[in-house]
Amino acid sequence: MSAYNQEFNKDNVVLRYIIVALLAELKSKIYYYNQVSEDEKRKIDIPFYYSVTGNERFLLDNFLYDTTAEGKAVGDYEVVPRGIVQLSSMAIQSSNLTNKFVRAELVKELDGELKTFSLMTAFLPITLGMEVTIVCSNNLEMLKATEAIISRLYKAQSFQVDLGMIRVQAAMVVPEDFNQERLFEYALNDKKEWKIVFSLEVQSFIPVFEDGSITIADVDLMVKDSDNNPDRKGIGVFRQGAIYFGNVMEEIDLNIEDIRKAPPGGTESNVHGYVNPDTINSPNFVEDTVDANRTKPEDGDSKEWRNADGIDDPGSSDDLGNK
Repeated sequence: MSAYNQEFNKDNVVLRYIIVALLAELKSKIYYYNQVSEDEKRKIDIPFYYSVTGNERFLLDNFLYDTTAEGKAVGDYEVVPRGIVQLSSMAIQSSNLTNKFVRAELVKELDGELKTFSLMTAFLPITLGMEVTIVCSNNLEMLKATEAIISRLYKAQSFQVDLGMIRVQAAMVVPEDFNQERLFEYALNDKKEWKIVFSLEVQSFIPVFEDGSITIADVDLMVKDSDNNPDRKGIGVFRQGAIYFGNVMEEIDLNIEDIRKAPPGGTESNVHGYVNPDTINSPNFVEDTVDANRTKPEDGDSKEWRNADGIDDPGSSDDLGNK
């Protein structure tokens, strides 16, 4: 298996995809310039990271044990300036939901080939609340960073999120209020950091397949052999170059019968009552087959015009190209 097809535990998590797409959109987008000499300016990029606080095991593994084994300095390397993004809230915008289930297509690998899968999909609109903190080294850099955020992010920026071979739109909205934490009193043990704190809203969608019975990870499992699905039965109907799931008409059975012969309360005669069909006087129904490809009989004038019978036509030997 190639490295592109390898899967990890972090895959197929839609919220993580949205956060990663947000960090990728913010990368190299917020910057300012410092005048380092009379004739030289230096561009300062503000990198953005997702908050790693609250997980002690992760901090120990990445900043203590692994660093000690590799001979690196113990501790995290806090770049200044830097931006820290943290998920604070999530809400479903039910008022923005329009068509609940429509056909959507995504591409997955099946037997070494990329196949298109068509599923009934509902795109649930969601809003993610992000708390963003930008750490600066002095008051001037804090003002420059605030100006860069307003000029490059206000008020909305759109981007796309790749949810594993299916893309959805997203947008980040910057509010009007910014909280600037200025340090004007110092102590000998203080970490002199200036911070810009503001909220950021990310609006995107979460795809829900087949009334919620299929997730993105389930699509991968359905196309693989397993104990419960040894022959990949039920993975869908192949039609027009795509594999369709759910609400697909596979076969139509036609039966011309009097509707009065059916059970009065439903389709099961042992539950909804039995009707003796011999007691129903039905008219003689005419059975016929509708064929859209059936050609109409050609009339005589048309046959004579195109010389369908092969009779010698004196005009057919005329050299019309020289006239």
